[in-house]
Amino acid sequence: MSSSHLLALLDRLEELIKKSPHFAGRALVPADEALEILKKVKLTLPSEVKAAEELLQKKKHIIREAQEEAERLREHSSSEAQRLLSEHHLTKLAQEESKELKTKAYSYIQQVEKEANLYVREVLGRLEENLLQALKVVHQAREDYVPDKGEEETDGENIE
Repeated sequence: MSSSHLLALLDRLEELIKKSPHFAGRALVPADEALEILKKVKLTLPSEVKAAEELLQKKKHIIREAQEEAERLREHSSSEAQRLLSEHHLTKLAQEESKELKTKAYSYIQQVEKEANLYVREVLGRLEENLLQALKVVHQAREDYVPDKGEEETDGENIE
C-alpha cells in the first residue's frame, strides 16, 4: 500500500471523528469503525517501512555498482598506463591519463553516493511525516474519545 492510501485512511478517521456526535466538547466515535480504520493503518505501515528498507538496499546496490565500475576503470587505466609505459616516448601521457581516469572514477562514486543519500533521506523524511501525522490523529482520537455512560455501567456489571 502507498503513502496515499495511508493518508486516505487517516482522512477517513478524521472524518469519522468530525462527523460523530459531540457532547461536552468530546466526540462520541463509534469504536468499531475507528478500530477498523486503525487496523488498516497498522497494515499499511509495514509496507511503508518495507519500502524504506528497499530504498536502503537500492542505495547499497548503487554504491556497490559504482565501486565495481570504479574498480573496472582503475584496472583499465592501470593496464592502459602499462601499455603506454612500454612506449618510452608516451610515459608522461600515460601517467596523466591514469590520474584523470582515477579522478573521474572517484568523482562518479561520490556523485552516485550523494544522489542516493539525498533520495533515501527524502523518502525517509516523507515516511517520517506520514507516521507522525498518523500518530497525531490516533492520539487526538484517543484524547477525544469518551465512552458512553451506559457503556461504563454495562462494563462494570459484566466484570462482577
